Amino acid sequence: MKKIFIIILAETLIFSYFCTKTYCQDIHFSQFVASPLSLNPAETGFFDENWRFTNNYRTQWATIGTPYRTISVGFDKSMHTKKGKNFGLGAFFINDHSGSSNLLVNKIFVNGSYILSLNETNFLSFGAQIGFVTKNFTLNGLSLPSQFNDNTGLFDSNLPNNITQPEDIQYIDINLGIKYKTTIKKSTPYFGLSLFHVNNPKETFINSNNKLSMRVTLNSGATLPIKDKIDIIPNVLVMLHKKTNDFVLGGIANFKLNPQKQISNIFAGIYERNSLNNVDAIIFTAGLGIFGFDIGLSYDVNISALKAATKNRGAFEISIIYKHLTQKVKSVTIPCDRY
Repeated sequence: MKKIFIIILAETLIFSYFCTKTYCQDIHFSQFVASPLSLNPAETGFFDENWRFTNNYRTQWATIGTPYRTISVGFDKSMHTKKGKNFGLGAFFINDHSGSSNLLVNKIFVNGSYILSLNETNFLSFGAQIGFVTKNFTLNGLSLPSQFNDNTGLFDSNLPNNITQPEDIQYIDINLGIKYKTTIKKSTPYFGLSLFHVNNPKETFINSNNKLSMRVTLNSGATLPIKDKIDIIPNVLVMLHKKTNDFVLGGIANFKLNPQKQISNIFAGIYERNSLNNVDAIIFTAGLGIFGFDIGLSYDVNISALKAATKNRGAFEISIIYKHLTQKVKSVTIPCDRY
């Protein structure tokens, strides 16, 4: 147990150092662990069950204008060959709607992974993700300088905006990832590294040569049993994107109930998210396992400089994960205990 805490602490200090150098951006979820296919392509098929369905919904900034809304749906499956090779296949879709300009982003990805069993307690996964991205927005909800009426001192949407509606953005996006998971006594730490936009796709509404910079994501966590039916699960996430960063640190306490009952477990926890010289939000999360579904709720309490406008109201999020355990034997192992 002491070794696990040392590993987590060391990695947290390393991640904190990186966060003092840059900032991050890009679509994200506060419940990042509950959105595995957007977190790291190497998560694809990296679980004990047969297949997994994920669904996430996030809404933000409703108090200061048109709210931002993000919805994602994912499906992935673990596959095993007779030669003992393990693969993961999956697909992931995300829809993001932002602000009064109605900026609409749609992304659809296909995932693949190769999961290497180093021994009985150490596993390494390599993942890749390729997808198609579209972005567009409308000028109808915006007030532009040419629409300012000098006679009234107000913006008039009936006046011409003198701007041609830009064409939609479309590009191929490629992401890569690696994840390592081990078991030390009864604890299971893991470490992940993922690289997004490795092909640096061109992304512009104004016919410039702007390239989308690569985003580096580091994440780590562990399941730490402290009693027979209580686990502490710390997690840390760092996203580095050009001159921005996003740093999330916290964890949950998971209380295991009777797995044969309708409600198998309940959990609650707290996270903190910040960037360089700015604390952004405190994230409260809670949820339960019910009828085979893991359902999580979270709320971001905004404590940044924007809190005067938001009145501390940030984002609401809900996540749903369902994992299906197959009844068919995929390979022969001795002994063959499965839970």
